[in-house]
Amino acid sequence: MNNEAVVEKLGTLTGTLGLRRTESIPSPSAMLEGILNTECALVKADNLKALSALYLQGEIKIDFCYIDPPYNTGGTFVYDDKRKIDRGGLWGRHEDWMSFMLPRLTLAHSLLRDDGIIAISIDDYEYAHLKIMMDTIFEEENYIATLIVCRSKNGKGGRANVAVNHEYVLVYGKTPGALLHGIAENDAEKYDREDEHGRFTIDGLFRKKGDASLREDRPNLFYPLYYSQDGSVYADKVSDHLHEVFPMDSKGVERRWLWGQDKARAESWKLYASKGGVIYVKNYNSDSKRVKIRSIFDKLGYLTDKATTEIKEIYGDKVFETPKPMELIKDLIECCCAKDAVILDFFAGTGTTAHAAYELNRTTNAYRKTVLVEHPHPVSLSHMAGKNGFETTADITEFRLKKIRKDDPGFKYSVHSIDES
Repeated sequence: MNNEAVVEKLGTLTGTLGLRRTESIPSPSAMLEGILNTECALVKADNLKALSALYLQGEIKIDFCYIDPPYNTGGTFVYDDKRKIDRGGLWGRHEDWMSFMLPRLTLAHSLLRDDGIIAISIDDYEYAHLKIMMDTIFEEENYIATLIVCRSKNGKGGRANVAVNHEYVLVYGKTPGALLHGIAENDAEKYDREDEHGRFTIDGLFRKKGDASLREDRPNLFYPLYYSQDGSVYADKVSDHLHEVFPMDSKGVERRWLWGQDKARAESWKLYASKGGVIYVKNYNSDSKRVKIRSIFDKLGYLTDKATTEIKEIYGDKVFETPKPMELIKDLIECCCAKDAVILDFFAGTGTTAHAAYELNRTTNAYRKTVLVEHPHPVSLSHMAGKNGFETTADITEFRLKKIRKDDPGFKYSVHSIDES
């Protein structure tokens, strides 16, 4: 899609949603040279201009985009979060926020690889409107999931008698070819058994349950297995000491096995028998094992308190009101992109995305690159960030990168700006 096509698409989407064109896609006066020659590149610029520059450069394609945009809560943080002018019409007080987000999401779509994925944090106030825009820009069939993230155990005030303790992460692929990778299995304690093939846990019955589970449904999958008291399972009676078992349930109904007899014979080492003759499938652990993410994200490491603690450890004070915890971003990166991915965050804030990618690179022998974009909004001297010497929000982002490099001289980052003349 060339630049004219992006502009045309933006115009079409704007007309489709009935929004105003509050901003146009500018042409940058300078290319962002060498932006990916370092592990992280920070672009200090309006993110619409930065996205345009990245797009027009043509050589940079994004594997994974994560953003934590303003939620339009009406609050005044280190940045302004007030886009609630009521203009009437279909979208009412949401129109300005939607008009702000629309061109940025359109350009993000154009920057993604065909198998790229975007994940967006949001809360209840703009979730529905964001979903409508994403269905329009990315198309409904490329919607992957809405993840529900527990951010607080106690919740915060809001509607009467409801303490809201969740937010969302909306996940889309650019095309149907975009697939989640899952996350590394880290619950080693559940693998409480061991044999010559490794540590394993029991992972479900080998006897089919539910629909099409009867003998008459698949007669060829009704056959005898043989087991010993140590849990070993065989497809043939190799010893007179083995016990015979058929796929019968506790009520004596004839069911069927999951595998055919030839596979059971070749892979019987993957089966386990209880002393009562119930056959199970073994689930082995491995360093490369990955598991599906669950739609409810409720780790302790995802809580806002954890993010606040991390910010205070890095900056010495709470210089940013709405940080995201690194464990949340790490898990999103792990499940949404490969080890050599290029990651984009164009609402960079404190730079959590880059820090999370850096730590994953070091602990998993990966080499992901990160592009951060943060507008150099002036910081009020009365704000905690201003009191700590930060003049712009982009300076807050850069401070974290400096801190990472101070702790690890091997970390290299670059800083860029865009000539807006």
